[in-house]
Amino acid sequence: MLRIEDSLSITFTPGERRVFARRERLSTAEWAAKYRVVVGPPLPGRWMNEANPCAVGVMDALDDPSIREIYVQAAPQTIKTQSIINYLLRRIDQQPTSAMYCMPDEKKTKRIMKRRLLPTIKETSRTAGLISTRADDTTTLDVQFTNGMNLYVAWASSPSAMSSDAVEIVILDEMNKFPPPQGSEPNAQSLADQRTNSYPYTYKIYGCSTPTDEEGLITKAIRERADEIRYYEAKCPICGEYQRMLWENISWGNTRDPREVLRKNPARYHCSICGMAWDDAMRNQAVRAGRWKAEKPAERPSVVAFILPSWYSQPLARPVASFLRGQDDREAMRTWKTQHCAEPFLETVTKKTDIVVLSRKTDYPPLIVPPWAVALTAGIDMQKYGFWFVVRAWAEDLTSWLIQYGQLSTFQDIEDLLYRTIYRVHNSTETMGIWRAALDTGGGLSPDGDWSRTEEAYEWLRDQPLPRKIFGTKGASHKYSMQGKHIKKTNIDTLPSSGKLIPGGLELRILNTDAYKETIFWRLERKDAEGETPAETQRFYVHSETGMDYVRQLLSEEKQKKRNGVVSWKKVFYANHLLDCEILAAACADSEWIPSLKMLAEWMKKETKAEVSAPRPSVEVARSRWMERGR
Repeated sequence: MLRIEDSLSITFTPGERRVFARRERLSTAEWAAKYRVVVGPPLPGRWMNEANPCAVGVMDALDDPSIREIYVQAAPQTIKTQSIINYLLRRIDQQPTSAMYCMPDEKKTKRIMKRRLLPTIKETSRTAGLISTRADDTTTLDVQFTNGMNLYVAWASSPSAMSSDAVEIVILDEMNKFPPPQGSEPNAQSLADQRTNSYPYTYKIYGCSTPTDEEGLITKAIRERADEIRYYEAKCPICGEYQRMLWENISWGNTRDPREVLRKNPARYHCSICGMAWDDAMRNQAVRAGRWKAEKPAERPSVVAFILPSWYSQPLARPVASFLRGQDDREAMRTWKTQHCAEPFLETVTKKTDIVVLSRKTDYPPLIVPPWAVALTAGIDMQKYGFWFVVRAWAEDLTSWLIQYGQLSTFQDIEDLLYRTIYRVHNSTETMGIWRAALDTGGGLSPDGDWSRTEEAYEWLRDQPLPRKIFGTKGASHKYSMQGKHIKKTNIDTLPSSGKLIPGGLELRILNTDAYKETIFWRLERKDAEGETPAETQRFYVHSETGMDYVRQLLSEEKQKKRNGVVSWKKVFYANHLLDCEILAAACADSEWIPSLKMLAEWMKKETKAEVSAPRPSVEVARSRWMERGR
């Protein structure tokens, strides 16, 4: 007798078998260890939780159904991006949904899709087989998967790109590099909130970044939204006690040379319980056995933050070397604080008095160059009528002396200053001319109203002889546009008002003026030698005849904190022209302006060694009549 079940057979397609198959119940950390393939440095190949122990707790938080938002403020190249990529891959495989990955700008967004996201998806077998076979389903802007998963990318500089679709998962990578919103547009954080409105009980927002200052998006998100902040605790291999690794427990002997620290690696972390000194290998052992712990635990937190300094994973010598560099350089100290401590660099409210500036007077009169100077720079601030200027001498360690300041009437006067003026070196027959000058190209309309002063400056700059000694500059419209840099080089090809073409274009430098103000005020506090204590680098001096006209303009702005906590520079004296000139003169000596002052100093040392010892002919100092206007 023929049975019906013997005559029927059912064949399922691969897609149907995948749907009906019993799903593995794996956490993100378990899934990554079993399936994830890491593409590119530093450790390509299979993902290993043992090599990234601090990432496990972040992945566990992403898996927690009660946690809606996770923010990671950490040192570069630690756990920030890899943790969320592991979670995203597991969701593609096990819990398909819609996700948006957001970066600061279009270029970075397409680069991470092309170099990291797509290659990782294709190299990981569990996700590679789910990519749609239709060619137009995989682009640099989105990836469609056969199981219904959709991955979009967007960039914070385009609100329209961030507001196109409702998604369950929003990833905000490098949050502190997001540009500020334009006009009435909401910021990236608000747009992320709006994108998840359709998933009120299951959405995930993941934000990560290295910190910058108190107003950085990641720092504000943690301060204003986090229910609890978690820190990593390493477990001492000797006494077995858990502890948060604090900077004050790191030692490196008596050396103060960052190069020696990197070469010999004397840095050790001392257990806060038993005092055992950990080298890098013992530190790694302690971290592998560690755990995340909230400073102030909250009951069922929905927003959780993680903070991780660099010394949990990098060689201990690196944060120590960075700290030592910061002792003589404010920007290096900012780097240590943000890139290694994973803390925002706190901007103090800055107010200086006349006494502070006048105490920096030297015995050198105006127009005389100290013997330690290797170069002179000039800063020129253009006005509707005339120009303000300063000339400053620089030593190799960026200690500087005011040589001259005042006003000029015409562009011809500037040319006299640049090309026909030399200054006598103290107690010497040697003289020096200006090495580099910067002209602020703002200034409103020209007196006759036909041209803007900017257009006049551009035309004049184009006529200057080569090799170029003077360069056009503009202040950055917003400090976030500089992305931590002091100087950005750009080229313009048209005049701003008339739209007239500039044949061959014109090179301009955009300056982070807020950063230079902070640097100048910091240099005012650098100390002279005292007893056996050597002088600090980057000291700031003025000449013996410096008047209150200069002092008032140098102190014409100060940092003030608003009621909302935002710190910004505010004008407290009507004229700030000489402060602007000092900013320009400082920019000319900045290491970001290539060739830099340091390069010049090194070249001069080589020339001096190669030079045949012979007395130089004395050169008479030329002084134009207009020089009497400046002091």
